[in-house]
Amino acid sequence: MESIATHNGSAHPRTLFGISADLSQLNVLLDELDGDDEESKQLITSWLEELGEERDRKLDNYAALISELEAKAAVRKAEAKRLAELAAADEKRAQMLKERLKWFFEVNNLKTVDTARYKLSMTKHGGKAPLLLDESVSPTELPEKFQKITVEPDKTAIRAALEAGEELEFAQLGDRGTSIRIR
Repeated sequence: MESIATHNGSAHPRTLFGISADLSQLNVLLDELDGDDEESKQLITSWLEELGEERDRKLDNYAALISELEAKAAVRKAEAKRLAELAAADEKRAQMLKERLKWFFEVNNLKTVDTARYKLSMTKHGGKAPLLLDESVSPTELPEKFQKITVEPDKTAIRAALEAGEELEFAQLGDRGTSIRIR
């Protein structure tokens, strides 16, 4: 892929796994293109078709790029989880503070307080009144007009029947897909 290799002009690897300059540039172009559109797929196809005599080296670099992207994704997922946990803790703390403020308003019979930055008010919730159901009554004991029945396929039973050789006109077992394993 000459255009990618010469586009950057760099001859040294720029990543943790020592990916060649052309593959590094391919990754930059994929970032610019979105990485999942037809132009990106064509760019990758062209690169793979031009492997030629350097096939093993290029495939090694290609696999290294996949490994690097998977590692980067794992780090970002872990960071997203950490930030989500911090956000949840902040929300929980804010909710507890709101509950204590509500208690203070109730104890002191307050409706509205104006401060330098905020107007604090205790208001009734809008919308529909909460529905309180007697939890000692099972949904199956309710009159039919107050029941909601959901029907869904029993995929485990369908699979078992097909695997046992039964022919079903509404279902069949498909072929297992393939994937690339990088070790």
